[in-house]
Amino acid sequence: MIWAGWIYVALIAILVCFQACMALGAPWGHLANGGRWRGRLPPAMRMAAIGQGALLAFMGTAMAARAGIVPDWPNWTFWAAFAVTIATTIANLATPSRAERFLWGPVTVVLTICALRLAFS
Repeated sequence: MIWAGWIYVALIAILVCFQACMALGAPWGHLANGGRWRGRLPPAMRMAAIGQGALLAFMGTAMAARAGIVPDWPNWTFWAAFAVTIATTIANLATPSRAERFLWGPVTVVLTICALRLAFS
């Protein structure tokens, strides 16, 4: 079970870094939010990237706690992170942005597999 936690945390760390880069102005708008923006995100969406990064960090910590990597957190945090992981996977597989679908679709599928492993072990 701990392997699922470590994989989840590693992938979440990559996603947090991605969001931080987007917030700082990286020209990767086509790889997020349905590919709505080309190049740099507009200021409001750059602020949203900060919030998304914080949410991802919360999710990674909740999963790490479930795996026994960090001290326990309330059980509801795992289930909240689990639900957001599933929703994010569906969104990334259904996005109209081909680039986003091919980049983040597989990543979120692996996150879902890890979350399922943690949920049912």
